Amino acid sequence: MRPLIALVSLLAAAAAQAGGSDSHRHDVTKLDTDADGAISRDEAKSHPWLAEKFDTVDANKDGRLEESELAAQREAHHADMKARGEERWKAADTDGNGNLSRAEATASSSWVGDRFDKLDANADGELTREEMHAARKQGHEQMREHGVERFKAADANADGGIDLAEAQTAMPKLAEKFSTVDMDNDGKVTVDELKSLHRR
Repeated sequence: MRPLIALVSLLAAAAAQAGGSDSHRHDVTKLDTDADGAISRDEAKSHPWLAEKFDTVDANKDGRLEESELAAQREAHHADMKARGEERWKAADTDGNGNLSRAEATASSSWVGDRFDKLDANADGELTREEMHAARKQGHEQMREHGVERFKAADANADGGIDLAEAQTAMPKLAEKFSTVDMDNDGKVTVDELKSLHRR
């Protein structure tokens, strides 16, 4: 499954560019089949991650997920990710000076250590949070661009989705799990479905 997750991560990173900032809201609208402005437990069944986390996200326990509850869940997730990142940074910063030396970076992550010179934008021998943030931002932009290119290349008929034949030709790893990713069983995988798989 890991190769597929890596592929989905790459393509999902393209969603902001391919689907715009309203792509998550579009997911919610698609799930709200009765158009009452909320997602019921039955409606959430078509979204495996949301179905699993329904009771957690349903803060007021009314059996419906409203946009405010979904927004609160997203904010809590982002805050948790930020806190974990800060914990990892502090653990790596063994001398407590707020930056990472080459030795600290290498001990913390061989990936960061191997790329230390590239990440150290001002070549002062230390990595700052700002330098790491800039590197992540650049990496995300490159992933989005590459993901969009791969999606468009695979979508041979340019209909906005990848059918099984297109996946078999251009994305064999996706083809192997096609029925899992194609959550609405319409015979094609969209960027929204790739994003949903990535969030599970």
